[in-house]
Amino acid sequence: MKTYSATRRRFVQGLAAGGVLAATPAWLQAAVKGATALGSAPVLSGREIDLVIAETPVNFTGVTRMATTINGSIPAPTLRLREGDDVTIRVTNRLPVATSIHWHGILLPYEMDGVP
Repeated sequence: MKTYSATRRRFVQGLAAGGVLAATPAWLQAAVKGATALGSAPVLSGREIDLVIAETPVNFTGVTRMATTINGSIPAPTLRLREGDDVTIRVTNRLPVATSIHWHGILLPYEMDGVP
């Protein structure tokens, strides 16, 4: 198994690269092979929403690594809903382990909003 020793310089380079990617237009990011939508969350709405949690290759520092994404994007999609609407949200976990989603703006019992 290969280990990776992160240096402070490599960490700062990764932060700088992430900032540059977040500031670039979406069409330019899409042109980069293996890139995901970085910097702007897709907005989803409607009566039925499908979310897929999976691992996707990303490259923030010049080294491609696997990242957990929702619908292939980082950050995860923003869900825009109106209070009182009935909505079906289907979450498919394609990770090899159990997972959960932390919801902002939804009042839930604490057992349903946190780590698996």
